[in-house]
Amino acid sequence: MIDRLPEHLADRVRRLNDTEQPTGQGPVVVWLKSSFRVDENPAIDVGRHIAATYDLPLVIYHGLDERYPFASLRHHNMILDAAVDMDDRCSKLGLRYAFHLAREGHRPSVMRSFSEHASCIITDMFPLPPWTKWVRTIAKVSLCPVIDVDCHCVIPMPLYGKSVDRPFKFRNATKKMRKRRVQAAWPVCDVKTRSYNGPLPFEPVDVQSELKEPKERFRLLRDCNIDPTVHPIWQERGGEGVALSKWQGFLSNGLNGYARRRNNAADPSGVSRLSYAFHYGFLSPMRVAREAAAIGTKSADKYLDELLVFREHAWHHIYSASDPYSPSNLPDWAKESWRSTSDDPRAVLVHPEELEHAKSPSDLWNLCQRSLFRHGELHNNLRMTWGKALPLWTSNLETSLELSQKLNDKYALDGRDPSSVVGVQWCHGLFDRPFFPSMPVMGVVRKRDLLTHSSRLDYERYESHVNRMQANSNGVFLVAGYGVLECLIARILHDHGFNVYIIQPEQYSPDYELQADGISKWLAERLAAIHDHIGTSSSQEIASYLANGIPVLNTGEVHISDEHPGTSPSLIMNEHQQQIDCIVTIDPSSLNSSLQAVAEHDNGSLLCHLGSHAIGNKQGTYGSEIETAVWNLSEYLWRKNVPKQPTSYSIQTKLI
Repeated sequence: MIDRLPEHLADRVRRLNDTEQPTGQGPVVVWLKSSFRVDENPAIDVGRHIAATYDLPLVIYHGLDERYPFASLRHHNMILDAAVDMDDRCSKLGLRYAFHLAREGHRPSVMRSFSEHASCIITDMFPLPPWTKWVRTIAKVSLCPVIDVDCHCVIPMPLYGKSVDRPFKFRNATKKMRKRRVQAAWPVCDVKTRSYNGPLPFEPVDVQSELKEPKERFRLLRDCNIDPTVHPIWQERGGEGVALSKWQGFLSNGLNGYARRRNNAADPSGVSRLSYAFHYGFLSPMRVAREAAAIGTKSADKYLDELLVFREHAWHHIYSASDPYSPSNLPDWAKESWRSTSDDPRAVLVHPEELEHAKSPSDLWNLCQRSLFRHGELHNNLRMTWGKALPLWTSNLETSLELSQKLNDKYALDGRDPSSVVGVQWCHGLFDRPFFPSMPVMGVVRKRDLLTHSSRLDYERYESHVNRMQANSNGVFLVAGYGVLECLIARILHDHGFNVYIIQPEQYSPDYELQADGISKWLAERLAAIHDHIGTSSSQEIASYLANGIPVLNTGEVHISDEHPGTSPSLIMNEHQQQIDCIVTIDPSSLNSSLQAVAEHDNGSLLCHLGSHAIGNKQGTYGSEIETAVWNLSEYLWRKNVPKQPTSYSIQTKLI
């Protein structure tokens, strides 16, 4: 079967079980996990060739699971964008595309069912857990051949797939393979296939009516077991079309200045900002490499070095690693260095809860973390400085590695990626050499000082870029109440960059021990982290911790101006007026008259209603009510920020 594929595809294929030929007359299933494009997608091309060769029906299956690390609204929404493009583009090629979204009432074992009835299963190679485990499980139980295909690297991982300890060694070892592939056009797949029209082991999402319509999309997302506190990046859209358009814009207007501008984090247009597109597989690295190479400038060569050497070096290393996240992957000299400094005192230990929410001793580090949190990105030149600060504030190597990976993967759009894993471990000595003399904590692992980096950065410009508002908001959010729920809502808004005031009622909510039983993982982890940090489950103590740093007003201090009909009411503070974007409350009837008037403005457009009844008592937990309230907040922000019209973009018709 594999020997009948064209060479450019056969080089990318790895067999995962011993079955060599398609079995039965079931469909050829192309199972997409990480390569959400039709253009130059080797997995789809392999599926088309096998289906045509053996006269079998073909289906392109795309399932979005909830069990990937740090599943959230942010990551889910990007992939749903991709599903819209996939549906459109597969339809134009006459291919059947079936999208499944795991959610409440829709969690069948899809691939296990396919493993019993498919004639062949082809999947896109993604060499990280849990995806590797899922694929191996299906390969073990499947009655048909299971193969995976490299869609992410110009030099196929099955063809090289080794780890070398320095990028220059990878560059030298792959020079001939790289040159030949960069110069070659991707062959057009012109085979004829027939679509599988039989039953599927799941109910496909109707992409046109359920994903293109924002209200329906959010309804689906709300049924998923994902973290609603990691908001979408409202100004970024996922999918193949936008990624191609952004690449062509950078190719035309940005690539020529790349070598000169790439290291300046205060110059966001100096880099392509497409790492997320490569991670999700929206963009073909083969196309990008080919088109950049055709430019032939110093800047193009530098861009290719980053794409084809540093990025692919990471992928090939992870492909060959049995346990990619383990500290054992560090070189011996680095492991010995960390052992020798394990007892070195840290000047300050910062709790992970504080670090996650940008409360470190360094202003620059906090900006870096805020960039990840709010915008899902961190400039590459700052990522190493950000990562090398963690060992100084954590108790040991393992904690530093784990926390760095978590903060990157939870918030970065390009997280959960081989490049991310290598980047985090590189901060701790991977692919580097020792630097003498030995320093406290860092030992002979290369150090990058935050103050030094800050001094060579246009700090004010970078700060302005990070603190830009990426949501549709020009005013203030007033959160009415001072319980755990209200203070958590205020904290979520504040950390995402919204201007927030807490309106404290005349009477405090009753105090009680907050429990985390029977609630979603994201909320249980957040409450556990706070409890570990402050040492109590007291609701009042947790509320005070969450409210720290957010302005708190007494009800009597709230003065509202509604002098200009047709405009939003304003909050008057110290003779200054700030437009009110929203009143956030559990129970609108509990608001005083002036706040009720704001809530009723323009048919309630300024009201975010978190719940319908008072929440909390001394005897019980109210985790489910907190979850409902957070989802209600996310829905309000969704309605305000999701574009009502599809994002417009242009793609050149003539592509190299």
